Amino acid sequence: MRRYGLKGRRWVREGLAGIRTKIVILSSFLLLLPYLGYQYVWEMESVLRQGQEQTLMGTARAFAMGMNDRPSLFTQHAPPSTLEPGKDLHAFRLTQPIRLDGNLEDWQPYHHHQRLYQRNGLIFSQGAYNSDTLSLAIMSGSTDTAVYFALDIIDSTPAKPQATGDIDSQDHLILALTSPQGAFYRVAIGQARDSDNAKIIHLDNGLADNATGVNIEGPPQPLPIAAKWRATEQGYQVEIKLPAAWVGQQLGIAYYDVDDSFNRGLRAIIGTASTRSAATLGSFMMPSAPIQALIERMNNGASSVWVVDQHSRVLAKAGDIQTSTGVWQPRQAIPEQQGVMDWITQTLLRPWYDKLLVTPPEHFVDAMQQASIYKGVQAQQALQGRPYASWRSSDDNQAMILTAAYPIWLEGKVAGAVIVEETTNGIRSLRNEALETLFSVMLAVICTGVLLLLLFGSHIAKRLRRLQQEANHAIDSQGRVTGTITPATSHDEIGLLTQTITDMVGRIAGYNQYLEKMSSRLSHELRTPIAVVRSSLENMAYTQADPDQLTYINRAQDGVQRLAGILSTLTEATRLEQSFDNADKEPVNLNALIEGCGQGYQLAYPDHRFNITLPAQTVRVFAVPDYLAQLLDKLVSNAVEFDDGATPIDLALSLDAEHITITVSNAGPLLPEHMRDQLFQSMVSVRSESHKSDKPHLGLGLYIARLIADFHQATLVASNRASQDGVTMSLIWPSTQQLGED
Repeated sequence: MRRYGLKGRRWVREGLAGIRTKIVILSSFLLLLPYLGYQYVWEMESVLRQGQEQTLMGTARAFAMGMNDRPSLFTQHAPPSTLEPGKDLHAFRLTQPIRLDGNLEDWQPYHHHQRLYQRNGLIFSQGAYNSDTLSLAIMSGSTDTAVYFALDIIDSTPAKPQATGDIDSQDHLILALTSPQGAFYRVAIGQARDSDNAKIIHLDNGLADNATGVNIEGPPQPLPIAAKWRATEQGYQVEIKLPAAWVGQQLGIAYYDVDDSFNRGLRAIIGTASTRSAATLGSFMMPSAPIQALIERMNNGASSVWVVDQHSRVLAKAGDIQTSTGVWQPRQAIPEQQGVMDWITQTLLRPWYDKLLVTPPEHFVDAMQQASIYKGVQAQQALQGRPYASWRSSDDNQAMILTAAYPIWLEGKVAGAVIVEETTNGIRSLRNEALETLFSVMLAVICTGVLLLLLFGSHIAKRLRRLQQEANHAIDSQGRVTGTITPATSHDEIGLLTQTITDMVGRIAGYNQYLEKMSSRLSHELRTPIAVVRSSLENMAYTQADPDQLTYINRAQDGVQRLAGILSTLTEATRLEQSFDNADKEPVNLNALIEGCGQGYQLAYPDHRFNITLPAQTVRVFAVPDYLAQLLDKLVSNAVEFDDGATPIDLALSLDAEHITITVSNAGPLLPEHMRDQLFQSMVSVRSESHKSDKPHLGLGLYIARLIADFHQATLVASNRASQDGVTMSLIWPSTQQLGED
């Protein structure tokens, strides 16, 4: 029990002293607060949206109940059973009266209400129809007192009025309608001669009598109509104004295109419907003034309210969706609190809140608000007798709009629907206010926690940097231990890591010392036995006369000689490093050194060819010439052993703006990719079986060459030729090592 108790206490002590435990303890409460606060605010927004949806549906129901079973509101706007596109017209509500001048610039804000008639509006045509030469565009709008029409006519063959003044001999319009009392009016409108004013003739049936030239006038009281006719480059632009009280539920407009020829015959008729009789006219609907007055009295301005008929045509609309936020706004402004936290929030945090939090836009684009026909699933469901609510985005995706629709009943049938809309901007504003308050409070807590974490982290970083620096200086690039690591006294992870690295560096140092002394120990221990064996073999050779026995003695002497060579090679690197301490550098002419060595190599290796390349400029460096010659010996010896004899061995010296380079290149097998970085290490050899020889190869030749290169502050690099047919060894100095001329 006591043993387990000691282990348990040790585990607890080490666990509590761990870095992860400390960081988790200090930061866990900081992570919990933002998460809970954020989740709470989003839950609050979800509840508010559900409440807004229920409230808006109740508002739509209240509006619908106020119009249920009130025939007087809908008898004047009884819709047809079906709508024919193009034939049935609907006047949208104008924000202000139109000035009659024949110029359609006043109609630009309502251009999306324009209805184009081409082949779909062709009533009569004498020849083949071409939409580029004849078309009609109509816009119809109304105020409380007047109905306006804007017509843009494209006619490639305009027929201007003649001196006779006959309306049927020029291009003209026929407007036919029924009054609320059922009277049928038919008016011909054409261009007045030498004027932008329109010529208006009141008709009963058909056109003026061509035989007598007498106009057949309509009802006793003429229709009070005003119009302006203006010729354009493409055709005509016409504006018409009618009293709203004279316009009933049927109306049609037709344009008569007269051929601009000598006979002035009728070429085509295009329009909304035939204007011959009331039976051929299409339906016409204007916004309802009684319904408009009713919803304006009932609406408090917090919602946008629509009333549509059975065909989704807008009868009345009140409220502005831009201000319909669905949230009650206090009439008196709440006084701002003064304090340090409020000053910090308004001065320092407000710019960040404006960037991070999505602020509800003051204005957004929603083309539905200008529509004369409400297109949406909400209206469709309500017109089928089912209340419906849904969300939709504005056209620019800047606002979310909640729509609730409720049917209006009249004598057991659906006569229309009430559609109420609000945005979520109010709820989003409340959410932003809650998040700002939450973030401001958490900021103080987080700042305190961050300060503690910074202090703690700085302490950890200081310890880690010290450990890193000691580890970097403890072992050099060649793997030799050149320093020590200070043992740690703490028991956390960094302390345990420091202790582990300290022990590891100590073991590496001991192993390196063992390796460094192993060659001298082997040489010392083996020289005496080898000398004894060599002397014994020599004595036996003098006393032995049998030729067979002399053969075995000679083989033994050769083996002893090879062992002596191996011992000499093992101690060569050690002797070389020891000699560096007493070596004196001097200016060395590399051109002369390479040329002299090259001549010696040609004599030493008569079976191989050498190609020596030297620059025109003399290259001089501060070095030990004997060491450089020894380095070249190692590189050339390696090149000779691997050379395939196909091309000469290249021995070159080059100088450029950045480097001084001596290269030894031979044709032969390529270097393995994985051995390039290890080639200059001790006891490493990459010879294949085909390049084995009787001489011992311990992988020390290139290692000795690298030691000499390091002593001269140069870099030794091995690489395959670009042509992939051999290997190049390069000894590289920085160009700054070059000495000037004496």
